[in-house]
Amino acid sequence: MLISLDWLKQYVDIKEDLKELDNALTMIGQEVEAIEIQGKDLNNVVIGHIVEYGKHPNSDKLTLVKVDVGNEEVLQIVCGAPNHKLGDKVVVAKIGAVLPGDFKIKKSKIRDVESYGMLCSQVELGIGEDGDGIIILPEDAPIGEEYRKYMGLDDVIFELEITPNRPDCLSHIGIAREIAAYYGRKVKYPSVTYTEAIDPTTTVAKVTIEDKERCKRYMGRVIRNVTVGESPEWLKKRIRAMGLKPINNIVDITNFVMFEYNQPMHAFDLDKVANGSITVRAAKEGEKIVTLDGVERELNGELVIADDEKVTAIAGIIGGVGTEITSETKNVFLEVAYFTPENIRKTGRKLGISTDSSYRNERGTDIENIPDSSERAAALIAELAGGEILDGAIDRYVEKPQKYEIPLSLQKLNKFIGKELSPEIVGKILSNLGLGIKTLSQDTLVITPPTYRGDLTRTADIYEEVIRMYGFENIEAVMPIENIQAGKKAPNIDLIDNTKEILREIGLQEVINYSFIPKNVVDILNIKDRVIEIKNPLSEDMSILRPTLMWSLLANIRDNINRNQFDLRLCEVSRVFTPAEELADEDLRICIGLSGRPERTLWNPKPEAYDFYTLKGYVEKLMEYLGIARYKLERSSNCNFHPGRSAEIKIGNDTIGIFGEIHPDVQEKMEIKRERVYIAELDLTKCTKYMKGQAKYEKIVKYPEVTRDLAIVLSKDVLVGNMVENLKRVSPIIENINIFDVYEGERIDADKKSVALSIVLRNKEKTLDEKEISTAIEKILTTISKDYKGEIRQA
Repeated sequence: MLISLDWLKQYVDIKEDLKELDNALTMIGQEVEAIEIQGKDLNNVVIGHIVEYGKHPNSDKLTLVKVDVGNEEVLQIVCGAPNHKLGDKVVVAKIGAVLPGDFKIKKSKIRDVESYGMLCSQVELGIGEDGDGIIILPEDAPIGEEYRKYMGLDDVIFELEITPNRPDCLSHIGIAREIAAYYGRKVKYPSVTYTEAIDPTTTVAKVTIEDKERCKRYMGRVIRNVTVGESPEWLKKRIRAMGLKPINNIVDITNFVMFEYNQPMHAFDLDKVANGSITVRAAKEGEKIVTLDGVERELNGELVIADDEKVTAIAGIIGGVGTEITSETKNVFLEVAYFTPENIRKTGRKLGISTDSSYRNERGTDIENIPDSSERAAALIAELAGGEILDGAIDRYVEKPQKYEIPLSLQKLNKFIGKELSPEIVGKILSNLGLGIKTLSQDTLVITPPTYRGDLTRTADIYEEVIRMYGFENIEAVMPIENIQAGKKAPNIDLIDNTKEILREIGLQEVINYSFIPKNVVDILNIKDRVIEIKNPLSEDMSILRPTLMWSLLANIRDNINRNQFDLRLCEVSRVFTPAEELADEDLRICIGLSGRPERTLWNPKPEAYDFYTLKGYVEKLMEYLGIARYKLERSSNCNFHPGRSAEIKIGNDTIGIFGEIHPDVQEKMEIKRERVYIAELDLTKCTKYMKGQAKYEKIVKYPEVTRDLAIVLSKDVLVGNMVENLKRVSPIIENINIFDVYEGERIDADKKSVALSIVLRNKEKTLDEKEISTAIEKILTTISKDYKGEIRQA
C-alpha cells in the first residue's frame, strides 16, 4: 500500500521527521517496506524560456535554441524533439543534473555544435510515460524556478506492508487513525458540503439486489449534467502518487475516494444503462462482458451488475466498456457497495483478475461507511465536473454487520503484558483507537469496536491493541523467577520410547503413519465394531480414526513392493482409537510387518523368504525383552489371517495379541501381489499388566551345558510353541529348548509332522552326570507322549 505523506498530513498533524515516522509506523504494525522521496533526482532541473529558435546547421531534424533559465543565464541547447517553438516555457536539465537511471548532464558537442543542457520529456524525468516530446509548460510558469517545486514533486511516498486482517489501513484515513492514536492526536475527516437538486434519484434510476448472499448493501447516487474532462493538478498529483495514471475527473475522483476511505466505487454512464435499471445478480451461463482492460470474458455464476439488457460490470472487481465514463458522458450513476469478501476472492481467482478494487473488497470494507464515501465522491464530482446531485440516494441495505461487545479485565491485561498499566492509560489508548468503552466494575470494561475494525472480535485482540499503542519498547524485560527442576518423561512416553528401541534392536525398521485412514478399511479388514468418523476430513483417505495399525503397515508394505523393495521388516508403535461415551478411548499398540526376503549377500547368495516362523521369532524376542514369560499361543480364527498360519497370544483368558500370515483375500483387496505378508499386532496397554519389574543380574554359570537332540513325530494340529514352553518346566536342569527343524513329507503320515528339538541342559551348582541327563530326557519324552501324543521318530 502506497501512502503519500503530503496527502496524509491533510487528516492528521505530523511533526515528526521521516526516521521517527518510519519507526512509529513499524512499531504499531504497519511495517514500512520502502520510502521514496519524490523529486530527489531533479536537482539542477529548472523552468526555462526559449528566447531564440533555429535549425541546427548540420542537421534537418535537430533544432538549436537559446533558453533563458533565470539569473541572466542563457543556455545554448541542441534539441531533437519536434514539439517546441519560440517563446515556449520548457523544462531544462542544466549541466551537473543527474536524471533517473544515473543519466548525467554534461557539456557536449552534437554535430559540431556545443550544447549546455537538455530540454526534458516526462520519461526522461521519470514522472510520466510521454516520451514523444518535451514538456511544454503554461505561459505563467516562473523562469528559473526549480521544476520539482513548481510541480509539487516534493512528496514522500511510504510503501507499507498491510496485514490481511487490517483492510482499514489500505487508505490514508486508516493510516491517519493509526498515527493519531499513537501520538494522541485528532483525526481531521474531510468536510463534505453539497446541494441536492429537487428531482429525486428514483425517477431516473432503480436498484434491485437479487443475490442477497453476496451483496449486503448497495447505494447509488445520480449526478447529472457533468462535464467530463481533465482533472485539476492537485487531483492528478494524488492519483500519480498512488502509482496510477490520471484518466478523467470522474474516474480520478472514484480512485481518490477509494485511496482516501478504503471504499472501492464505480461510476457508470447512466445514459448507457438500459432503462436506468441496476440489478445485482448471478451471471447466467454463457453471458459475456468486455471489461475495461479490453478483454472479453465469458461468465457463469459470478456476481455481476446488470441492466435490463446486459452485464455492465463484474461486481466489486472491474467495470465494462459498455457503460464506461467517456468525454461524452453527461449523467453519472455512482455505485458504492459491500460485496462479501469470499465472493470477490473466488471470482478474482477464477477469472484471473486483480484490481485495486478487488484487492480491497476481498479483504473487507466498512459497510457502515458507505454513505460517507458516497457523499464525498458525489460532492467532488459536483465540484470538479460541474454536475448537480439528484435528491436522495438509493440505499439497499440487506444485512447489518455483527456488533461485538468484548469483556476486558484490567488485571488479566496487565498480567498478560507484564507491566502494571493504570486504568487511565488503558482508557486513553482505547479511546484514541476509536473503541467504545463501558465500565462494568473497577476491573472490568466492555469494549465495542467500530465497524471499520472487523479484526477485533475477542479479548486477545484488545490486548494486542493496548500493547502496540503503549509501545513494546516501553515494556521492560524481566527474567521470570522459576524453581527449575529436572523433568522426566511421562510413563506412557517412556514405555513407547523403550518399546521402539527394543523393536529397532531386534532388527526392525520403524515407520510413522497418520492416525487417519480411509473409510473402506472397515470392509477390507472386516471390522465389525463401530469406528470414529471424521465430520470434516481433509480427504477421503483420512475419513476415520484408525482402530488398528494393521492397515497402515499393509499399505507401507504394498507401496514398498510397488517400488521393488522386498526386504521389508517394519514396525510401528502408536495409538488406536475406539468410540467412547466422551471423545474416544486410546490404546497403545505394537505392529510388526514382514514381507519378502533378506538382502542377498556374499555369504547368503540365496536367502529364503520370511515366513510364519520368522515372525514368530520376532514376537518371542519382543516378549522376552518386554519381560513377559508366561504366555501361550492358540490357533487363531481371525478372518484377516490365513487359517492354520496364525496364532493368538494369550495370558490366561486375556488375549494380548495376534500374529500370522495375512489372508489372500485381504492381500488381494490391498493390491499386494507376488509376496506373502506377515503381520503381528499386540496390545501394549494390556502388555504392561504382565511385564516384569526391573531386570535382575544373574552371574555367569561356570559349569558346562549338555545338548541333546530329539526328533518327535506329532499331529499337525499340535502347537509346538506351547509344547516347548511346557517341556521347559518338567525339570529344573532344562535351560532351553530350541526348534531347529520341522518336516512334513515322505515317510511321515499325511496328518503328522516331524519336529526336531535341541535341548540344552545345565546344573548351576555342579557338572551334570549321565543319570541326571537321562532322567530329564525321560521326563521330556513322557510328557510328549502323554500330553501331546508324540513319539520318537524312527530312522
